[in-house]
Amino acid sequence: MNKTYLALLLAMTLGLAACGGSDSSDPVIETPDQSGEDSGEDSADNSGDETDDSAGDEGETNNEVATIYGPYSTGSTSEPVAVYFDLDTQTQVTLTEEEAASDTTWDIGFKRTSVFLNTAQETPVSVYFTANNSDFYDDSGAAVADLFLNATADSELDDYLAVTTSDVPDADAFSTDAESAVIGDTFYNYDTTTHVVSAASDTYYVVSSDENYTKFHVTDIVTEGRGIGEITLGVMHQSVLDGQTTFAEEVSLSVNAVGCTSSIYIDFDLQQEVTETDAWDITIPCADGAGEFALSIADDATVLRTDADTYAGIDTEAAAFYGFSAETVSDYAFTANNWYYYDSTSHLLYSQFGVYLISAGDSVFKFQITSYYDEDGTSGAYSFRADPVTEE
Repeated sequence: MNKTYLALLLAMTLGLAACGGSDSSDPVIETPDQSGEDSGEDSADNSGDETDDSAGDEGETNNEVATIYGPYSTGSTSEPVAVYFDLDTQTQVTLTEEEAASDTTWDIGFKRTSVFLNTAQETPVSVYFTANNSDFYDDSGAAVADLFLNATADSELDDYLAVTTSDVPDADAFSTDAESAVIGDTFYNYDTTTHVVSAASDTYYVVSSDENYTKFHVTDIVTEGRGIGEITLGVMHQSVLDGQTTFAEEVSLSVNAVGCTSSIYIDFDLQQEVTETDAWDITIPCADGAGEFALSIADDATVLRTDADTYAGIDTEAAAFYGFSAETVSDYAFTANNWYYYDSTSHLLYSQFGVYLISAGDSVFKFQITSYYDEDGTSGAYSFRADPVTEE
């Protein structure tokens, strides 16, 4: 930045402060209105401190505390791209997803709405939420929309600057990412005393497959030896192709697996058992003349786990924000205290401006997401603050 431009910014900042603006001495630049390509609205207003555009190049930087890095594009909903960032050098690390799986250089990554940590390092990178802006949610856990919509990078800077080494908890308070299955063994209960298996009928799943959505749960299981002899599903189908916006009435679908010699396949559109060559949505593997205790979705399908009441149907325009995923997923530690609020009216994402502590190697960094949009309003473009935690 040249001296003339810096002097101009400082003069503007002092003028804003005199009018009741930021009390920070850092130069302030209003960022453009933000809008997402995934949204039906044009913009979301967010403002913040100066963004460091040079941080996108690999190599060491020497930036001031609270510098905003980015925006870093994570592609589109249809073609997502992962971005990897090294907190030590405060630079982006260019890697393929295959390379990143074993690379130990990067610390934190981004891919559309997901924020994830490097678990390939000798000690997996971990995160702790400082619980600032906890008032952005009410006592029932519901988001207070006005607080999200009115927060800016400038208004939330003090929270970030206030975090010091005295705020760093013991190591066991930090969380790491882990892998799990969305369905896995959650569709049944096993009594270790009686050795009786029963259906976990209160656990529901929504499957996105063949451009349609199906909500289902397991309502009954009859065992056959150590396997499944018969399984009954309660199926509620939403045919988007037929214009349906909510799930249909529940239909009971029973499948007999006694004596099976190969996997069993189910088509949710037809709500019946089909063959492997058909357009099936879910399968039950077979072994020793009975079904195994496993339910697997098709490779091109995605799924989320839920309850009976949360979803009456899937809004196709907002489907990208429901949390559909592959069958095996990473449980990202960030989701325990999610960084954003999704406004269902504007279809825009707003940061909580939460301050997170990230433990990477021998260092602890503070981290705050300031925006999900670039200056053209394109979604999936992250900007954030990241600095080593210091005593003052």
